[in-house]
Amino acid sequence: MRVVFFALCGMLWVGQVLAQAPQDEWFRYLPQPVQAEVLRLGTTENNTHLLVKFPSLVKTTEYPQNQTVYAEVFIPHQNQKMPAVVLLHSWGVQKPDIELSLARSLAKRGFVTAVMTLPYHIQRTPSGYLSGELMIVPDIRQMRDTMRQAVLDAMRLIDWLQSQPQVEPGKIGIVGISLGAIVSALVLGVETRVQSGVLVLGGANLAHVLWRSPLTMNVRGELRSKGIGYERLREEIASVEPLTFLHGQYGDRVLMVNGRYDLVIPREDALALRRALGEGPILWLNTGHYGPALVRSALFGVVERFLASRLQDGAEPFVLPATLHEPTLRIGLLYSGVWGARVSAAIDVWRWEREGRAGVALQASPRNFSVLVGFRLLSPLHVGIELSSRAPSGYVLFHFVL
Repeated sequence: MRVVFFALCGMLWVGQVLAQAPQDEWFRYLPQPVQAEVLRLGTTENNTHLLVKFPSLVKTTEYPQNQTVYAEVFIPHQNQKMPAVVLLHSWGVQKPDIELSLARSLAKRGFVTAVMTLPYHIQRTPSGYLSGELMIVPDIRQMRDTMRQAVLDAMRLIDWLQSQPQVEPGKIGIVGISLGAIVSALVLGVETRVQSGVLVLGGANLAHVLWRSPLTMNVRGELRSKGIGYERLREEIASVEPLTFLHGQYGDRVLMVNGRYDLVIPREDALALRRALGEGPILWLNTGHYGPALVRSALFGVVERFLASRLQDGAEPFVLPATLHEPTLRIGLLYSGVWGARVSAAIDVWRWEREGRAGVALQASPRNFSVLVGFRLLSPLHVGIELSSRAPSGYVLFHFVL
């Protein structure tokens, strides 16, 4: 009973700290042991697979399912203490298969890994909603509170990891993909215990991302209907903006991986995050937001080598690869004077230069196969000459890159 009494007192104290903290100090809380429930999901010859559950510091009384944090943890079978890595998934996933695969791969290299469920996702999804639907909404206060909750949940997971006998407490890393990379960037800004990280398809300037991304068209449409414009959005989410807290303190300790043709995370926002982190290494892939999944194995290798070089003693120095030989797939509407309009898919086979502003692509549509020789007029717009079984003809390709 005494243990329960002190635990309840601690929770009340945390609530008071969170309520009284100024807006830019929302991430401060009273350190205390994490009251976690640990279930063994399985054991292999390489690692032990656990499900860890603990209460979130942020109480969302309207949605009780969101008040519990879940993390799948892989602990390698090694005798010495190991670095630990927190992995955060992308927006709207039903199951973080990519992150779980990466976690298993990192565990084989001697990392304790923990894939955490973000607020309102997977097990934390309230009944009647889709996974992640309530995390990005046309309610600025709710979005701000949810980002805070995601970061505080990750910090409490770090508390739990550091308490484990297999973990080297001073060697903590973080990996995030897409939305998980944005949350990870915010964690890096407020959590000094994280020594290194890899941000895949992430960026900063959240208001700009929300205002430009094709995935948030409905959200910004509803914000506009409420009279909320870009500047007001930027001001009101400043307290959860990574640029507010990152001031070049990480340098080469954080690797970024971004798509050269990404429309979800604009290039300028990726570069803004890189500057804020400290001009560390960045790997530009010749893809959009989803193409990196096509070179998942090679990408995992890059993540593993980078984290090993920063967190494991005696690891080889990291060398940033020039390419992962990723395909550039363009999908959209193609029009030419000979063949007319049709849905088309094209793959680049040659580029004039690294940025891919001009080059040659092989094209396939329900009507024909052809070769496209052209250049980028605008980000989603290519123009040039189509070479096919009929006479050469000018073309216009309105597309996105996978």
